[in-house]
Amino acid sequence: MAVKPAEYRKPGFWARVRSGNITEGQLAVLLLLPALLTLAVVMLYPVVNVVWQSLHFERLNQPQGGTPFIGLENFREMLWGRDMTWDMAHLWWLRMLGFAALIPIWLTVRRGAMSRRTALIWTVAIALFAGILLGFHPGEDGRWNDRRFWGSFNITLVLIATTVVGSFLVGLPLALAANIRSPFKWLVRVALLLPWAMPRVFTGLTFAWLFQSDYGVINDFLGRVGLNSLFAASLPDDLIGDAGILWLARDLPAIIATNIAIIWKTSSFVGLILLAGLQSIDQSLYEAATVDGATAWQRFWRITLPLLRPSIAVALIFRTLTAIQTFDIPFAMTGGGPGRTLETLGIYIYKTANGLNIGYAAALSVALFAVSLSITVFYLRWIYVED
Repeated sequence: MAVKPAEYRKPGFWARVRSGNITEGQLAVLLLLPALLTLAVVMLYPVVNVVWQSLHFERLNQPQGGTPFIGLENFREMLWGRDMTWDMAHLWWLRMLGFAALIPIWLTVRRGAMSRRTALIWTVAIALFAGILLGFHPGEDGRWNDRRFWGSFNITLVLIATTVVGSFLVGLPLALAANIRSPFKWLVRVALLLPWAMPRVFTGLTFAWLFQSDYGVINDFLGRVGLNSLFAASLPDDLIGDAGILWLARDLPAIIATNIAIIWKTSSFVGLILLAGLQSIDQSLYEAATVDGATAWQRFWRITLPLLRPSIAVALIFRTLTAIQTFDIPFAMTGGGPGRTLETLGIYIYKTANGLNIGYAAALSVALFAVSLSITVFYLRWIYVED
């Protein structure tokens, strides 16, 4: 094969840059290069560094001896236990819930929104996780290596499930009310902005004062309307104090109070995103539907919800990611208590790092990142699908 003369060879990238004769694609690369380098330094390097630390034994109070490489030992300590056994009945409800996720996967394949190859990968992953891994647990004489991790993981999942759903159920009506053509709609919009603008720690401290069992506003209000006597007669004695429910000193009331605080704080964020989506919907669609005799419910179900789906997806993605990383409101309200009831993964990582165990805190951070990444991929594949 004949070699082209030098004058006919296509100039390389840097030759084009030096001559100033670059293509649009090469210009795009040059314009994006500073941003990409900045992201690599600011985001990629810390992530890689945390992963590297998670593979080492590193304590700030250890004797001079370096940070020996221990591989996956931190993760084994976190996820595994002693005298592990496998049982078909272990976590059967959670495992059935995992297998139920296969139904929407293959329904999505049928709609053409996902390839069969991707669906098979998800099916194998779910089968391994729900069918095998969740069946392992310590035997009668065994124990988890780190029961504290599993406790923080469980309360994090509870907060994700309750606060994400709760913030959406509260935020959607607020967005609809703020979108109504009325001279008083500005009041609803101010109500949306105020919780969103408040610092999260300040929100936690405010609700800690509201739910204070002796002189808090909540117990005072419940006492004035006569509900404290009803609670005293129906709830267990250990949940009731002299002035009413011991909101922040008992497990279940503390979880309820924290959920209320988080939902109040985050529903405004969801409402603002949904309000932006509502305002982008063409009003002529509603006018045409009204002329055709559609009721308000039909207009909401057939027009509003389908056209609002991208905004719902964005709101749920961001709300779920912040729920996974929940730290400030539970820490400000109870410090992770009572006991370790509200010690989320974020709080556990903070306390572990403060305990000078940097390597194990890094492993916990990697686990938190893996959960965040998995849920984000789930949203992007299942909810935010372009038609």
